[in-house]
Amino acid sequence: MAALPILVFVKTATSESLDTIAIKNRPFVVISMMENAYEKVNDYTATFHKRHLLRGKVQPEETVYLKFKKPFKLYMKWLKGPHEGREALYVQGMNKNKMAGHEGGVLGLFNWNLDPKGKIAMREQRHPLTDLGIGRLVEIITGDAKRGAAAKELNLVYLGEEEIYGRKVWHIRMDLPPKKDYYSPRSDGWIDEESHLPLKVILYGPDGEFIESFGYSDLRLNPGLSDAEFEKDYKDYNY
Repeated sequence: MAALPILVFVKTATSESLDTIAIKNRPFVVISMMENAYEKVNDYTATFHKRHLLRGKVQPEETVYLKFKKPFKLYMKWLKGPHEGREALYVQGMNKNKMAGHEGGVLGLFNWNLDPKGKIAMREQRHPLTDLGIGRLVEIITGDAKRGAAAKELNLVYLGEEEIYGRKVWHIRMDLPPKKDYYSPRSDGWIDEESHLPLKVILYGPDGEFIESFGYSDLRLNPGLSDAEFEKDYKDYNY
């Protein structure tokens, strides 16, 4: 009787993905990954987490439900924080390029239309509403990284796999010379392993001080948002 063949299954020594191995060996690979990933995004929804330093004080965290559609349509509703109940809507090229909104509570009875870069809109902010979104975050990170690499003064380090907002991420640290024309001399970024997009970024000043942080939880990519969802009379809004 012929002997039966013996099948041997060998378990690999590591469960790391090929992308993770590539980033461990060459962290700069993550820069092109982020750019390529965002090119495939048409729209998204997320819970946006924002905190920043303003006039020497770290402000309370703001938690905002956010909808975004390219080229630049943005709806925001503040869920927690000092501006709870606020809504803001901005569509590039519409409403004379002003953002339409209202505060929460009793003040919500009064709608406003503001220049997003004007004095009133910028009173409590480091950035105008037009600077928000994952695309802008990708621009900041990749722009500094490319210029730093070209000048041979970039230090990009892979710090390992972690978990942010229930998602597996790569933790990347970027260091650049302080007091030069970079957005931030040090930043920590947590890049989603599946989507290749930044889920959280913390930016530091020239002396290592906290400047600001941005995070995106519950991220849904390409849900097919309608144009009606970026109009004030949409059924779910309180304008």
